[in-house]
Parts: sequence; C-alpha cells; structure tokens
Amino acid sequence: MESINTNGVLCRDYLFEDLPAAPGCCADYEGFTFTSHGCRLFGQLIKPDPRYTGPRPCFILCHGFPGTARNDDIAFALARIGCVTITFHFRGAWGSEGKYLVSNCGEDIAALYTLVRSEDFCCHYHTDPDAVFILGHSMAGYSVLHAADQLNGLRGMILMAPFDTGVLLRAGDEARLRWVLQEPGVLHCDGPDAIYNDLVTLTNNQLFTDCADSLKQFNTLLLAAGADTIAPPAQMVQPLNQVLSALPSTAIHRCVTFPNEEHGLIGCRRALIQAIADFLCDCL
Repeated sequence: MESINTNGVLCRDYLFEDLPAAPGCCADYEGFTFTSHGCRLFGQLIKPDPRYTGPRPCFILCHGFPGTARNDDIAFALARIGCVTITFHFRGAWGSEGKYLVSNCGEDIAALYTLVRSEDFCCHYHTDPDAVFILGHSMAGYSVLHAADQLNGLRGMILMAPFDTGVLLRAGDEARLRWVLQEPGVLHCDGPDAIYNDLVTLTNNQLFTDCADSLKQFNTLLLAAGADTIAPPAQMVQPLNQVLSALPSTAIHRCVTFPNEEHGLIGCRRALIQAIADFLCDCL
C-alpha cells in the first residue's frame, strides 16, 4: 500500500475529488462516544483512507444552537485530504446526555480536546496531538472562545459566523437574544430562560474583542457571512479581526468574508471548504 502523505501533510488534490480506488483502501466512519462531566456525548468520527499513514491532523466540528446544522460536508472534505474528523453533539443536544447550556458546551469542547490529544487516541487513530483544529459555528464560536484557556497546544481555531452574545447584552437588546434562543427544539434543557440566564452569567458583558489578547497565540480563521442577520459581521466578526490583526503575534490571523451569504453559509460551500483547507495547510 503506497502512502499518500508524509508527516501529516494534507493532500489538497482530493478536497473535491475521490481518491483513486485501491484494494483494501477506503475511508470509513464510526459512532463516536466520549464522556464530559459524567455525561455520554455522541457523534461521528471519520477515518481517512489508510494510505494517509500519519501522523494525521484531527479536526473537530462544533455545532451552533440548537444543533441542526452539522456541516458534515466540511468533515467529509477534510477526511478526503487526510484528516481524522469528529462531529459531535453537546450535552443535552440531539441525544447526548445531560442538559444543554452554553457554559456546558465550553466544558464539553475542553473534555474532547483532552481526549483527542491523549496517547491512546493518537495511537489508535494515528493522529498528531499537536495538530488538532477546532471549528465552532455560530454560538459554538463563543463556546470555543470560552474554552480557549484550556486548549493549550491547539494548532488552529476556526470561528464560522460566530455569535457574540456580549454585543447584544451591552446594547441592552434582550429581546433579540431571547429571539435567537426561542426554539430549543429537541434540546434537553430547562427552557429558553435557563439558557438565557446562563449566557448572561457566562458572558459577563464581555465582547469577543475582550478576549483578543488571550487569542493572539492561536492560529485563527474567521469566516464571516456578509448578509448575516443573526451574527452581523460588522458587529461580531470584523471588530475581533481588527483587534487581532493589530496585536503582535507570530500566529496566523485570517478573516474571509463571503459577501452575499446568510448565517449558514449555504451558497458558498466549495469556497468555504477551500478557505478552511488552505488555512489548515498553512498552519501545518
């Protein structure tokens, strides 16, 4: 079996193409379960084609509120170029045990990050503990930032249309924030009021820009939807990008805006995936 990559280098040739067929060589997926604060969380892990011999990067995708958008196309594309990818559901979301709170989401990210950097995980999936990337979409962008102080050694952070709760709280726009939280759907929680109160306590009126100094150590990709009415980039992404860009750092700080897209970035998936893959390759 001929190896495709060496030392974790990704093969962008297959980002949008299937690998050539070869006997005994195919990517696969499996159910993925891990424990966070005594609760079992469920998801999916994709193993790349075994011709990617490793050490492989590991890419974690974190869903926003309430978890209907999983962004599996990103996971599949990155697996095709050599990443082990994990999508999962936070506590209380879509069958995972426990109750959904945004503060719990940050804890869940930290628990999973510790697991994927463990010796057992890296040996089993042939991954590099120093090549872990995390993507947070929407509210999970806030959750990734909340967990940042527990993510030492993270190779790269991707915030996709991140939702800055502090912007609404500082503006006194309780109604808009409650509107965002009005449909918990299948989440197991104590209702929108409990989620809202948790966010108020967790945020403590801080903005994304207040976190910039601690973020400057991380390779960071900001993905903005220019027509986003949920997380308007002029209020939530661009201020963070401006502050990060001005800070002295050896890390990669990049912002890509898709001008005509709404919050889900549905109409630009190829360009979105290309931007993420380019960022990963530059970080590696």
